[in-house]
Amino acid sequence: MNVNIYGNLFTAMAILLASAVISSVVAGSRRKLAGWINFLMVTVAAIFLLHISFAVIFKAVPQDSVLITMGPIGIYFLVDSFSAFFIAIVSFMAVMSSFYSIEYMDHYHDYSLRGYYLNLPIFILGMIALLTVDDLTTGFTISWQLMTIASYFLIKFEFREKGVVYGANKYLVLMEIAWALIVGATFFVSGSSMGDSLHSVTLKLGNSSPAFIYVVYGMILVGFGFKAGMFPFGQLWLPDAHSIAPSPISALLSGVMLKTGIYGIMRTFFWMVPHGENVHFDGFFWGVVIASFGVVTLFVGTVQSMKQSDAKRLLAYSSIGQLGYIIFASGSALVLLNSESDYLKLLALVVIVGALYHVINHAVFKGLLFLVSGSILYTTGTKDLNKLGGLIKFMPVSAVIAGIASLSIAGVPPFSGFASKWTIISSTVLAGSEVMFLAIFGIIALFTSAVTLSCYVKFFGMSFTSTGTEWTIGKDIKEVPAMMLIPKVILTLLCIVQGLLPFVYYNVIITVFNNASRSTLTAAFENTKLSEHIFSSMNGVAFSVPGVAGIVSSAAVPAVILVVVLIALALAKMLRDSGDSKEREVPTWLCGYAELNNLNRYPDKSMFSSLKDFLWWTGGNVKK
Repeated sequence: MNVNIYGNLFTAMAILLASAVISSVVAGSRRKLAGWINFLMVTVAAIFLLHISFAVIFKAVPQDSVLITMGPIGIYFLVDSFSAFFIAIVSFMAVMSSFYSIEYMDHYHDYSLRGYYLNLPIFILGMIALLTVDDLTTGFTISWQLMTIASYFLIKFEFREKGVVYGANKYLVLMEIAWALIVGATFFVSGSSMGDSLHSVTLKLGNSSPAFIYVVYGMILVGFGFKAGMFPFGQLWLPDAHSIAPSPISALLSGVMLKTGIYGIMRTFFWMVPHGENVHFDGFFWGVVIASFGVVTLFVGTVQSMKQSDAKRLLAYSSIGQLGYIIFASGSALVLLNSESDYLKLLALVVIVGALYHVINHAVFKGLLFLVSGSILYTTGTKDLNKLGGLIKFMPVSAVIAGIASLSIAGVPPFSGFASKWTIISSTVLAGSEVMFLAIFGIIALFTSAVTLSCYVKFFGMSFTSTGTEWTIGKDIKEVPAMMLIPKVILTLLCIVQGLLPFVYYNVIITVFNNASRSTLTAAFENTKLSEHIFSSMNGVAFSVPGVAGIVSSAAVPAVILVVVLIALALAKMLRDSGDSKEREVPTWLCGYAELNNLNRYPDKSMFSSLKDFLWWTGGNVKK
């Protein structure tokens, strides 16, 4: 397949830069037209980028690192199937957020949209560049700064609101600290210099002292951990930044920007691994460290989410928890790959496939949830769960969408989050027969999934199915415009498809690793031939692990679960109808109260109060 990979890449980047200029100029007088121009140009750029991803992943177009000279500066670029996988996610979600922005941003009558449409395409460009530069110094710095500074101005958009400037400034400072840690790590590599490719840095790591190698990987982990929201670094900036940004930007921050941190962790710990007699890289040790950070992140972030009264802060803390699953899975894979057992090495590949599937799932359902919260804010003017309720009557389409997104993130079958979470959890629990602490971590992750369900029972219940909006919101409440529904409907359909057909995505992810540039993961996939241990059937996907017959690791057959649920509902209806029961509407019984109002409404502080009191030590507590 004759595809000019880097030509298409730079064309897409040029289109994004052009969009920043044209859209921002037009936004001064024609706000909605600026949104359309931005959307169309971002879509054209995304087509180029998705073409690259398709060619590299499915057609196995071979790519080597290339040096691009821009005046005195030389930057290495590498587009392999691993980076192409993340490029596709960023491109798709950028199109969804850009389309949603057309109508949503037009309601900010008191703010100019010039800065928004200037920085949005630059933000997207920075993320794409970060995924394609092949160094940790020159090209990395340019990409990181484009992404960080553009996102800083987007987060700061509502600068007149209380706390927005402070939250944005805090985000900027901490992201610059993260950048300094990553770039600074390369100076501990013996013989390293600015502009070295990752391959060159990896070779030079072998000549560094053991102590310096630990310093290098430690600084890189903390730096990318800041970006990925890893505990405790994510708590310092993520809830503020994600909750104060305009909702389309929150969707990009949570859905895709956090994944650049995940990409960095995986790229360095699975690709930047030196080999040789004098090498002192301890993969098992770093796997334990990363998995430990991951399990703490998923547990603490999710519990903190449950405590929030602000809908967007709830979603933001939840993002920390969901990224914890991916970090936990990455560390577990590193532990298992560095074992002597072929059984554990196969489980390593299963768990890393689950991690990348959760990258896709989280991008879709968390981006969708932030768009839902944007719709709530758009029509009610509030994010306070204690002022919402009953929106299912006024926003029925958004309610259905919110329900599916909530079930997806909670890992309820047959929706998308179930397959990826179950793959991660079941693989680590199975590995516990030889690595006990992974089984304990897997059990914690399983319990945390139940806490996630409680978060979204609260989010959905207090927004859509309880009462309150009727008397707390003094304006007409109605469904959002069709242009804001379309991207949400598309993402909702993906939540269903990804839940029912996980084997399609698993096969794609396996192809990604088979065609990726050389790494410890690529070699393991080639040696193990994981695809031979995966079979598809009407029941979904199962991983056949040698020596353990009939293990269903990815799926516990989501399609079958759906059928069982539908049969149960049909039987329940038959039983109800057989008794000739009739429905009638009566006023809500108020336990003796004469009138339903905010004084006798179930408040946020009362939901799961005993569990929140028991887990007060996890932080994120909201004053009652």
